[in-house]
Amino acid sequence: MSALRQLAIGASGILELVNTCIRPLYRWGLTRVHRAEVPVISIGNIACGGTGKTPLVAALARFLVDAGKRPAILTRGYRRESTTPQLITEPGLVSWRAVGDEPALLARALPGVPIVVDRDRVRGAATAVRETGATHLLLDDGFQHWRLGRDADIVVVDAHDPLAHSAPRREPPAALRHASGIVVNRVEDRSQAAAALAMLGPWAPDAAMIATRVVVSAVHLGGERTPAESLRGRKAVLMAGLGNPRAFVSSVGDLDVLVIDMELFPDHHRYREGELKRILASARAAGAIVLTTAKDVVKLPDEVAASVAWLEVELQALVGSFAELIPASVL
Repeated sequence: MSALRQLAIGASGILELVNTCIRPLYRWGLTRVHRAEVPVISIGNIACGGTGKTPLVAALARFLVDAGKRPAILTRGYRRESTTPQLITEPGLVSWRAVGDEPALLARALPGVPIVVDRDRVRGAATAVRETGATHLLLDDGFQHWRLGRDADIVVVDAHDPLAHSAPRREPPAALRHASGIVVNRVEDRSQAAAALAMLGPWAPDAAMIATRVVVSAVHLGGERTPAESLRGRKAVLMAGLGNPRAFVSSVGDLDVLVIDMELFPDHHRYREGELKRILASARAAGAIVLTTAKDVVKLPDEVAASVAWLEVELQALVGSFAELIPASVL
């Protein structure tokens, strides 16, 4: 473990303490909780990013649409340049600079599902109901956002470190007892899933638990969507700015891609022109493609985005189903 990561884990103890002290104020009614007019389903984590919340938000949105509901997504739009609330109804009209990379990704992946980008999630909930007629609200990154009441509280954990012992944390594992559902993500097989679920059981005995993995559903290159198998045997330079790039690298490995180099940046990285020119030139000289993620490609200039390949992924339930995460009373 790097010294920088050890420092981050140590510093996160302060955040854990603060959140541990604040949460009871809302639970005991000492600080007001605002209720939306429709059910709210929160998706969050106890680790500081990198567990796969965004693919779960997309999967639950699709589940609700298939169930005949009209979901809307509430998000703060982390690290966006604008502070003005945004309502996304047309993915082609959205700028990642105005809304953030993850909302831009979700807008592309979920055409027809409205997204409200607002740091004030209570106000965002009112906007979603008033402007879109939403029947259900998906509160992205909401496990520590207690001002807005929720009807289901789902936490995503990484199968390789379910209790986030090796990562900076927002809350300690004891907070998992407040979850109504837990998703163990990035499982490699059922035995790993079983081990992670057994580890989590004592911390959240009443939570519904499922296990999932991220699968590549297609690859996009030059405006064309082709099967993921089309990458088999091709040389690639990987480029990504993620909180936890391990899943991306693993997914590429599963496709039998010959990785000749990796350009990995911090989460939500904003690519500079010089960086992109260097990476593209390096790949071109090696006869390789540049391969990136859906989260990264939305931040690239159009001419660059057209020349790189990116993976379309979705969350697949390996143990249990997404239906188990949402109580019948909420549907």
